[in-house]
Amino acid sequence: MHARKRMTLAAAGAAAGAVAVAALTLADGPALAATTFHDAAYGIEATGSSPISTTPSVTSTDGQVKTASGSASSSDGTITIGSATVRAGGGQSSAQVTNFSALGGLVAASSVSASCDGGTVSSTVDGTPAGPVGKKGTVAYGVTSTAADGSKTIIAMQVTVKSGTTTAQVINVGSATCAAATQPQPSTSATTGAPSPEPSASTTRQPSPVPSGTAHPTPSR
Repeated sequence: MHARKRMTLAAAGAAAGAVAVAALTLADGPALAATTFHDAAYGIEATGSSPISTTPSVTSTDGQVKTASGSASSSDGTITIGSATVRAGGGQSSAQVTNFSALGGLVAASSVSASCDGGTVSSTVDGTPAGPVGKKGTVAYGVTSTAADGSKTIIAMQVTVKSGTTTAQVINVGSATCAAATQPQPSTSATTGAPSPEPSASTTRQPSPVPSGTAHPTPSR
C-alpha cells in the first residue's frame, strides 16, 4: 500500500512541475511587436500668403489601406485644384491631382501624380515646365526627401515664390510617402531579461505505471 501511495505522489509532483514550467515559458518567452508602416499621401499643400492645409490627405501606420478624394482652393482663389485622389497603406502610397492652377494661371498642370512603393518613388507632371516662372517664381519636379525613420517622400510638383531673398509662397502638388515595413523584433521578458530555459528531461518524464493487483505486506519474522 505504501509503495502505491509513494508512486501516486511522485506522478502528481511531476505533472505539477510540467505545468509550472509551461506557465513560466508562456510568461517569459519572446514577444513580437506589430509591424510598423510609414505611409502617407496628399493632393495639395500651400504655405505663405495663400495657405491651403494638406487636402485631401491620408496616413497609415498599421498597414491598412486608406483613401480620400476631394478638391481644394485658397481663400483668395489664387490656388486651386479640380480634384485629387490619394491612397496609403501596406508600404505603398499615391496621389493623383487634376487641373492645378496658381499665380493667376501663370503656373498650371492638367495632371500630376506621385507614387511610392516600399521606399521607391516616382512622379509625372503634365503642365508648366520645370524652371523659372516670371521674375520671382520657380517650378520643380520630383522633389524628394528622406525622414529620420527611413521613409521617403516625393512631391511631384513644387512651386516656390520669392519676395526678395525671403520665400513668400511654397505650393506642393501631389505628395507620396512610404518606406519598407519595419519588421517586428523579439523582446525578452521584462521580469528575467532573458527567454525562459527549456524544461529538463526529468520534469517531462512520464511516471511509471502502477502495478495492477493488491500489494501484500511481507510478514514479520
